[in-house]
Amino acid sequence: MGVAAASLVATAPVAALAGAWTWPEGTGQAILSLAMGEGDYGGWTGAGPARETRLESSLELEYGLRDELTAFVQGGVEDYAIAAPVADAYRGLDYSAAGLRARLFSSQSLVWSVQGTALLPGARDPSRPAQAGNTGFDSDWRTLLGSSFVLGGWQSFADASLGYRTRADGPPDEWRADLTFGVHPRPDVTIMLQSFNSVSNGSHPPLFPAEQTMTVEPSLVYDFNKDWSVQFGMYATLRAINANREAGVVVALWRRF
Repeated sequence: MGVAAASLVATAPVAALAGAWTWPEGTGQAILSLAMGEGDYGGWTGAGPARETRLESSLELEYGLRDELTAFVQGGVEDYAIAAPVADAYRGLDYSAAGLRARLFSSQSLVWSVQGTALLPGARDPSRPAQAGNTGFDSDWRTLLGSSFVLGGWQSFADASLGYRTRADGPPDEWRADLTFGVHPRPDVTIMLQSFNSVSNGSHPPLFPAEQTMTVEPSLVYDFNKDWSVQFGMYATLRAINANREAGVVVALWRRF
C-alpha cells in the first residue's frame, strides 16, 4: 500500500503528495511506513476464497539531483499469509524500486512531470500461492499532473498520475491511475483522500484473468515541525474484479532534509 510523501517546494502545497512535484536540488525526504491489513484471496480461482493477512514495512528515500530531477529508491519487508484451503505464507523482501521523476513544466499552481521506475522482486517461487504474481522484474512508466489552489479558504492540492506497468513471470501488464486530493485545515495538518486504480491489459489464465481494482485511502498528516511529520490512514479495496480484496491501516513517519 502506497504512502503519501511530503513535498516542501515553492510551487507545491506543504505536506503534499510527492506526485508530480520534484525536490529542490540537494534536499529530500525519507518515509518509514508500516501497513497492516487482511482480506479475501482467490475466490475467483476455485481454490478459495481464503482469508489473507499482510504486514508490511517499507523505507522510501527521495532526493533532488537538480530542481527539475528527483531520484528515489524504496525497499521493504512483508509477512503475507493465506489461510486454508490455500494455506501458504511468504516472509521476506517485498518489491524494491528505483527511479527518476523529471519535471517538464511548472507554474505557480501547476506542475507536469514524467517518471520511470524499475522494480526488483523479493519473492522467487511463482509456484507458491503467497508469491505468485510477485516474482517478476517489472517497470512502471507514468505521466503526472499536480495542482495547488485555495478551496473554501483552505490551501488545497490535487495530483493525478496515469501509468503503465510491465509485468513479468505470470501476470499481464497493467494500466495504473492514482488520484489524490488534499486540504490543509491549518498549516500543520493535512487531510488526504487517495485512490489507487489498476486495470490489467489482457489476461493470463488460469491464475491471472483480466482484473480491475480500486483501493481508497483516507489519511491525516500532522507536522511536528518543518522536518518531521506523522501520517495515520486506513485503506480498503472498493472494487475488485478477479482480484483480492483487502482493508487495513497505515502509519508512517516522514523526515525531510
